[in-house]
Amino acid sequence: MKHLAVGQSILHYISVTTIVLLSLVVSPVNGVELLGYWAFEETDFGADAVDSSGNDINGTYEGEANPDAEGAPGFGSGLELDGFDSSVWLGPGDENGLGDLTSDFSVMAWIKPDQFGSKNRVLGSVPWEANSGWGWGTVRDELEITTWGVKDYDQPVPLELEEWAHVAIVLDEDFEAFFYHNGEEVGSVAHPSEGGPTINDFYIGVACCPGQENFSGFLDEVAVFEGTLTAEQVNNAMTLGVLNYEGGGPTNPFDFDGDGSLGEGDINILSAAIATGSADLKYDVNSDNLVSVADLNDFVTNPSNLNTWIGDSNLDNEFNSSDLVAVFTTGKYEVAADATWGEGDWNADQRFNSGDLVAAFTDGGYEQGARAAAVAVVPEPSSLGLLLSALAMVALSTRRRR
Repeated sequence: MKHLAVGQSILHYISVTTIVLLSLVVSPVNGVELLGYWAFEETDFGADAVDSSGNDINGTYEGEANPDAEGAPGFGSGLELDGFDSSVWLGPGDENGLGDLTSDFSVMAWIKPDQFGSKNRVLGSVPWEANSGWGWGTVRDELEITTWGVKDYDQPVPLELEEWAHVAIVLDEDFEAFFYHNGEEVGSVAHPSEGGPTINDFYIGVACCPGQENFSGFLDEVAVFEGTLTAEQVNNAMTLGVLNYEGGGPTNPFDFDGDGSLGEGDINILSAAIATGSADLKYDVNSDNLVSVADLNDFVTNPSNLNTWIGDSNLDNEFNSSDLVAVFTTGKYEVAADATWGEGDWNADQRFNSGDLVAAFTDGGYEQGARAAAVAVVPEPSSLGLLLSALAMVALSTRRRR
């Protein structure tokens, strides 16, 4: 009997432990769960506005909405709205879950408004009904979230016309709204009661009153969460992307190989995308809504990225004779063979030829030291010609030996 009791105790312990572990696995972090997320990476007005949260709250572009427009820096394309009849229809609130949110939820987006004369609603329900639904956006240069017929929560923030800003509002279970601007909490507003649920339709780009509270400007990375985000989670979503709001994602949207840092692996992935004509705007490093060699140049030279020179094959932050010796001794100069950045492909065509040398010396970094400290001077034609001639002979000699 004693052994039986011990066995039962062990089984009970295992069962309780299993339940606890399973609850930890399936429970969202601090009760937060991503409900809807629209990144606006579509290039066709007729396509769905895809919900990347996995909850299939896909939208329909309406009016003059342009999903193939300028996006927030580092986040591909965005949505352009004209402030009149352009919007994204998300469906009835009782079907998509947005209408069930009355408190204890969070919203965020990158915004670039072009007017402060009227309310710019980012997302909300239509039409206005007392104690039924909600909407959020800007009023003048302030952030606002409204529970219809209950409370306008307004908070001054340093918004500027025609400038991108990341904004977020967290409405907690005690009906207090916390406001964030570019990852920093800027204030809070309290109220004693919550709003009410709604079955009305939800839209991106308009709320409350069509024709009066339409967003005018650009939106990107619009998201809604069930639960109250922490300041750290808001900052994670801003810097790492919405899907990485819990942290742990790549620290830079251009860390294409996901190794936690920028380097040659990312250059080679980007170059391959450019060479194959990819239209995936995650490779749009310079935010011009195109994927081209200009993105490679920005990735390599921009102080926010590698901050070095075209031609710096070993990525030691300088372009000098050691880089040229390294690439010419690979034997791939003017050969029909794929080449990487470290093998001389400096213009994203996956070959090493004269075009790469033109790109490198046009950038002007040869023997100028680190980019931040350098004043670019193109080397004298005579010395440069002698150097390239010698290196070409090295390359030819290497090919003959093979």
